[in-house]
Amino acid sequence: MTKINSSQSISIVVPALNEEEVVADIVSDIVAVLEDRFQDFEIILVNDGSTDRTGAIMNEIADGHPKVRVVHNERNQGLGSAYKLGIAQAKFEYLMLLCGDGGLPASSLPPIFDAIGSADIIAPYMVNLKRIKTPSRYVMSRSYTGLLNLLFRQNIKYYNGLAVHRTALLRQITISSTRFAFQGEVMTKLLKAGCSCVQIGVQGAENTNKSSALRLRNLANVGKTLLTLVWEIIRFDSSKISTKVPQ
Repeated sequence: MTKINSSQSISIVVPALNEEEVVADIVSDIVAVLEDRFQDFEIILVNDGSTDRTGAIMNEIADGHPKVRVVHNERNQGLGSAYKLGIAQAKFEYLMLLCGDGGLPASSLPPIFDAIGSADIIAPYMVNLKRIKTPSRYVMSRSYTGLLNLLFRQNIKYYNGLAVHRTALLRQITISSTRFAFQGEVMTKLLKAGCSCVQIGVQGAENTNKSSALRLRNLANVGKTLLTLVWEIIRFDSSKISTKVPQ
């Protein structure tokens, strides 16, 4: 039996949009792993403008578990906005976002959680990335990672891997991105401020059958997002960030 960690605590943010078929099972799996490893934890469910029963199911989950609560967005706000909402409401020392579609399965969480305390940032990367993504999405993901590493002289394996951060550090930075780029923005700003990072290889479980990543409109959006991200990080004043947060 895994030893419960009584010295550290974590807030998990789980946004979902129209995931009525899977969200209950996904949250149940996350709770099981958390209960096996943490004495103090919370799950903040974000119903991000769903038009199906996702919100009602989330309410039922929260009614049945004292460490789960729900926030309902009338309109879809995006992952970045859900993440910022979680930062504002989090009660505990560490914070992590997990998508309500199960892209990072609960079975991959133990090695991530076990590494908490070894660095300011615990950054998971998908060891099976090439297998779980379509060729177009794989090329885009590797290109995005390579560009950020080149521009900011870093050696991160995967920027969209749902990292664990110290909540106190997250509250010292401004996050401008509301969509997928928020993770790259957060990671790069905190690394620039001198935060330590440990990278953990895990298995991903992502459904890629509906990918349209290389459509012209999406490429233009990614390009715009990347330029905005670069501008945000160029303007970022890392001297204002204190990495000496309470242990």
